[in-house]
Amino acid sequence: MKSTYTNTIERGILTSAYKREIRANISESKTTTLSKMKSMVEAHQENMQSATGTILKVSFFMIAIIFMVA
Repeated sequence: MKSTYTNTIERGILTSAYKREIRANISESKTTTLSKMKSMVEAHQENMQSATGTILKVSFFMIAIIFMVA
């Protein structure tokens, strides 16, 4: 099967300038994605710590009330 493209400029997608642009876009999107994921994980951890702290405070308060009443 004979290729119809003889010049690398005519190939468009296969030009080295296009490949460099694609690599740059991919690396930029990866860093953006990783930073977003890191932010999401940190926010989730903060929410979990806050919820755990609230549960502990309520539990200790209820135990204190039970000891006062008993």
